[in-house]
Amino acid sequence: MNKFLLFLLKSLARLPFWGLYCLSDIISFILYHLVGYRKKIVRKNLTEAFPEKSKNEIKDIEKKFYRYLSDQIVETVKLFHISDQSLISRVKVNNAEIINDTMRNGRNAVLLMGHYNNWEWVQEITRYFLPDVFMVSIYHPMKDKFWENAFIELRNRWGANIVPMPSAPRTLLNKANFPWVCGFIADQRPGQRSPENCMQFLNHKMYFIYGPEVIGDKVKAEYFYLEMLREKRGRYIINFHKLEPEDKEVPYPYTREFWKEFGETIKKYPPYWLWSHNRWKLQPEDMVNV
Repeated sequence: MNKFLLFLLKSLARLPFWGLYCLSDIISFILYHLVGYRKKIVRKNLTEAFPEKSKNEIKDIEKKFYRYLSDQIVETVKLFHISDQSLISRVKVNNAEIINDTMRNGRNAVLLMGHYNNWEWVQEITRYFLPDVFMVSIYHPMKDKFWENAFIELRNRWGANIVPMPSAPRTLLNKANFPWVCGFIADQRPGQRSPENCMQFLNHKMYFIYGPEVIGDKVKAEYFYLEMLREKRGRYIINFHKLEPEDKEVPYPYTREFWKEFGETIKKYPPYWLWSHNRWKLQPEDMVNV
């Protein structure tokens, strides 16, 4: 069954983009109007995150979110059959020199990003880095090894070192003397929770992962927010923002600064975050006052 489904996905990947976006429109209609996929969670998250918005405004963001989610699905499938030239034309990478300058200065770079816009296409950035940089792409191991291997196949095209999350600290620390760039999707639910790794975000108290900063501090890395903006369907812009927190005495200042800047991006363009996750299921009772 898995092999047949993978064959089907690879066959769909051969469709032109206009065909895939027609399919995306159908998927969006099914998810939103017929199935109501996680609709209660999406509406709850949006309503609580933006209490100042009217019901009609929330509903408009909600509909755009499901269209975006469906586009994300078909654009990921398209990676099975898309030329390098097509990807280069569809993902504009700005100011990559800020990362290359970090490498030239003998420093490693930690890139923090979220599940925002098309995170699977983000690895297009590797084309713009110095050729001798050790580029790491971290993934969460899946229970189903068949699909884990399929996703590794998708990501291997950029030539980055595909590393499972449990092995990431050892891999990066072992390469401390080499210039490396590692991107972390930082908006995941953390395993460890304490007052030191929680903060206020979009009208919620929340816990955040801090592992990237722990690793980065050990090798004196510099930190950047990787901002991915959507120009239009299938067209994205990537910008790098060096994270420079004003207060470096608070716990995990660079991660907090990432969340601050990431929040501003979401507020400007709300539909393109993964609102279908029950992000604020666990509410901290206490947190560091920052």
